[in-house]
Amino acid sequence: MEGVEHKQQGHQGDDNPPPVQAAQHGGARGSWLLDPAILALLFLSVNVAIGVYRSRGDLSTLAFLFFSYFDLLLLFFCLRRFERLTADARPEEKRRLKVTVWLLSTALVVAFSCRVSEVMPWALAVLVWVMAGSVTVGGFYALFLFEEKDDKRER
Repeated sequence: MEGVEHKQQGHQGDDNPPPVQAAQHGGARGSWLLDPAILALLFLSVNVAIGVYRSRGDLSTLAFLFFSYFDLLLLFFCLRRFERLTADARPEEKRRLKVTVWLLSTALVVAFSCRVSEVMPWALAVLVWVMAGSVTVGGFYALFLFEEKDDKRER
C-alpha cells in the first residue's frame, strides 16, 4: 500500500526521484556559502580568532585553542569523507576512517575534560572524567562493536 501511495504522490510511476536543480547543490554562483558545513567552519574560525586575540600571552589557552581548532577541522574532513563513501568502497578505508574519527573525537573529549576539570571542585571533576570515559567507550561501541539488525523481520 505504501508503494502505491508513493507513486501517486509525485513520482508518476517511476522509482527515480525528480531531478534536483543545480542551484540547490552549489550550482548557482555563491551558493556554497550557504552550505551548513561551511557556515559552521566560518563560525568556528571567527571564534578561534577572537579567542586567540583575547588569550595573547597565555600559552596553555593558546595551545588548547589551536589543538581544538585543528582537531575539529580534521574531524569535519574525516566525517565528510566517511559520508561520501559509496557502497562499493573498500572496507579498509571505511574502517580506517572510523578509527580516525574515534581517535579525533576522543582527543577532543579528553582536551575539553582536562580544561574543564581544572576549574571545578574535585567531585565535579571526577564526574566530568566519568562522563568523558562513558562517551569514549560509547563511541567505541557504536563505531566498532554495534551491528545494526535487519529490520525487515520486524515488518
